[in-house]
Amino acid sequence: MNRTAKRGFTLIELLVVIAIIAILAAILFPVFAQARESARKTVCLSNTKQVMLAGLMYLQDYDETPTLSMATDGQTFFNTWQDLTQPYTKNYGLLICPNSPYKSTDPNGFEYWMSEGILPVASSVGTGFSNYLTRTKPWIQNYVPGDIKYNGISGNGGAPDGSGLNYGFKPNGNPGQPLAAVGSPAEYAYMFDSGNFDAWHGIYGQQSGIGWCGGWVGYDYSFFGPQPRHTGGSNKCVVASRATDYGVGMINVAFFDGHSKSMKMGQFLQLNPNDPTTLRYLWPNN
Repeated sequence: MNRTAKRGFTLIELLVVIAIIAILAAILFPVFAQARESARKTVCLSNTKQVMLAGLMYLQDYDETPTLSMATDGQTFFNTWQDLTQPYTKNYGLLICPNSPYKSTDPNGFEYWMSEGILPVASSVGTGFSNYLTRTKPWIQNYVPGDIKYNGISGNGGAPDGSGLNYGFKPNGNPGQPLAAVGSPAEYAYMFDSGNFDAWHGIYGQQSGIGWCGGWVGYDYSFFGPQPRHTGGSNKCVVASRATDYGVGMINVAFFDGHSKSMKMGQFLQLNPNDPTTLRYLWPNN
């Protein structure tokens, strides 16, 4: 009787196959991670655009004036611009960036404040400033010189007596700037990825902003102003490595004409060609 010999894989062949699979995995896993990161950034960019469009609808309903950065009567917890745009989105989930560690949409909490931010007008902060200034610290000067001017356009509604939860804003409120005061809406960055609703401008009541870091008690220590949390960036400002970290990631920016895009910090913080003492994308008087 004839029997057909059965031949299995040798040990060497099995090891070669395993090695090939390991090499393919090493090649493909980073690609998969990059694809997931790209998807998160795109979702965040889409959310940013939708919330910006809601802000523009608010603007049309309120005599072409943008939302207040915050408003309080001094007796109750304050509302932020995110609350003021809710009637137009009816979705607190749009305020949550997938790359932010904060996911709660509870309107009585902090976390929905901590993905996107807008700048209040500098005159609404502390004793009132004519503008903000970039910090004069060596690490931030890798990206932008110190004492470069920039400003916001959103006002605030402070309590008349200055008590309660003003958090560095002037009492009695301060009006924002109307649409007509923005020289180039397509180049003015109205909303962007940030660690706080006011991009940490107002809370500390100081004129120097970009180049500092801060945070709420119990939450991440994050960059003032734009937060470069995408494409390898971080939601945290780590003092020992911030000089490098700041330039690694990307931010999503919503401009005042309604379009949004992702940018590197070095690109975003470029000087205004019309006035090199100001920031191109954060100077409404262009």
